[in-house]
Amino acid sequence: MHSPSSSQTSSAGDRREELSSRRWVAVAAVGLSIFLSALDATIVALASPIIARQLHLSDSLASAIFLAYSVPLTLLILPSAELMRRFRTLPIFLAAVVGFCLGSIICGLAPTLAVLLVGRIVQGSFAALLATQGIAVAASVVAPTERGRAMGLVGSLAPLGAVAGPGIGGLLLTRLDWHVIFFVNVPIGAAAALLGLVSLRGVSLARGAQSGFHQMTGLLRRPQFLWGLLGFLASTTVAAGLYFLFPFDLTGIQRFGSATAGLLLLCVPLGMGVMGILGGYLTDRFGARRFTLIGSSLLLLGLLLLGLVLVQPVAALNCAWRLLLIGAGIGLFTGPNQTLLMSAGPRETMATASALSNLSARLGSVIGPLALGILWALLPGMSPQMIGGVTALTLLAAFTVLAAWMASKEKPELRATAPQGRFQADTGEDAGARAAAAKNLAARPL
Repeated sequence: MHSPSSSQTSSAGDRREELSSRRWVAVAAVGLSIFLSALDATIVALASPIIARQLHLSDSLASAIFLAYSVPLTLLILPSAELMRRFRTLPIFLAAVVGFCLGSIICGLAPTLAVLLVGRIVQGSFAALLATQGIAVAASVVAPTERGRAMGLVGSLAPLGAVAGPGIGGLLLTRLDWHVIFFVNVPIGAAAALLGLVSLRGVSLARGAQSGFHQMTGLLRRPQFLWGLLGFLASTTVAAGLYFLFPFDLTGIQRFGSATAGLLLLCVPLGMGVMGILGGYLTDRFGARRFTLIGSSLLLLGLLLLGLVLVQPVAALNCAWRLLLIGAGIGLFTGPNQTLLMSAGPRETMATASALSNLSARLGSVIGPLALGILWALLPGMSPQMIGGVTALTLLAAFTVLAAWMASKEKPELRATAPQGRFQADTGEDAGARAAAAKNLAARPL
């Protein structure tokens, strides 16, 4: 016959296991929403020439399809953090997913460019909420000792969405009209909303007494956060610049066909996705700081090796492993760096930290192609343009290594507080578990 104390211990253990499962369902929900926005971006990029041709658009008008999405996304990232501070997570998450899917439906039904642009503006506006919420919620709901895996998983789903986009889009566009690509978002959004309903009820981010502006300036005064943010900006600029630069090398100098060039370009996000998940696990085991340095160093090494074969034709596999190395470096850097960014300030600053992180990613995606475009205008011929472009990206990768090293010099603030909302445990055994987690966290470096 079981004693009351053993029954209570078993019940508390079951409760902790259930709470832990719900935390990871919450991470999956916000991760799936990030996958959704990345998938949409790459599918639409692939379909843009077809849309422009069928709607009889000039090049300048065709670019409006991209701008109608990216401009509101960028402008609304910081205001999204303020919404997250003021309201509970579930209503904001559901509004973002439903709003994004509504914009997708508008695009899918659009008979004219004007209606399509309205749908893209709706998509971009709610994508800002999805992007800002994902990292903050994933970092908040799990225990600090599991944060690396959460950041690695969420950070990997964006490049995996980018990998899946061209494949799904290409299959659909060869058989169906371009309108159908926007309806792909609806079942994925429905799955994310269902997971959110199961796991995010009662969850809210810590609010704090400071305004969002004061939180932002406070974070930027912390060297660990500032250097981590600058390193993230540099790495996303490198990734975006590489995606602008390398297709010209693959099709112009290397003379690969479109199919081979497309497969080679997938090596970068594939390396990012695989190494991002592995890097999250390693971060929880050994700390984040060493892996930001290792990841940024792999990125620098990959670009140096890529520069050796840039202006002479080589075999596809000779390009592929170099691009995989670059992607692996970005993936191994990003997850641990996000862990450091989310750990740089008090819990109530997580929404603001997530917003600043996403804003730096958006800026990097614009700065990379823009800067290389200006550089190309100043250099004559494709070979000098390629050499100049890769040299600029290599210097940025070297700065990423410097930023990772500077951030690693700062002593972290150790906070082993319990996850928030209804995930917070109520039993004495859970309090003991949190104390053990705090002791474990303090025993190892970030």
